[in-house]
Amino acid sequence: MKITLAILASLLFCIGCKNPKSEEISSENEETVATEELCFRNEYPFPDSTENIDVLKLDLQIKGDSVTGNYNWLPALKDQRNGTLAGTIENKTINATYRYMQEGIEDTAEITIVLEEDKAIITGDNPESGLNTEVAKIPCNVN
Repeated sequence: MKITLAILASLLFCIGCKNPKSEEISSENEETVATEELCFRNEYPFPDSTENIDVLKLDLQIKGDSVTGNYNWLPALKDQRNGTLAGTIENKTINATYRYMQEGIEDTAEITIVLEEDKAIITGDNPESGLNTEVAKIPCNVN
């Protein structure tokens, strides 16, 4: 009986010794990876109209080696192209899948974004799509 009680006490002690903080620590470590936000924007005003401005906009959220974002071509007088991207980053180069809608048609393209100090250089796997361009870096609190 004493042996059974000793075994039972040992088991309870071992179960009670499980470190619940180890789970908390691992989830805290995941949360400590900061999300970096980068914003890029080009404006193309019409020469004869101050009201009409075409806008090219790229917003990125980088967490670890994962990247998500939006890449939008917003012409003042034509159909817009609005899309999202998801991919990975390595050495300031992002490889992503870009899903977008333009003229009522959904499409997908593989794009590469090279981040430089003052701009992002975007190239796509389909040159006819007009995805290839450079976009100037801006503070993210600017429209």
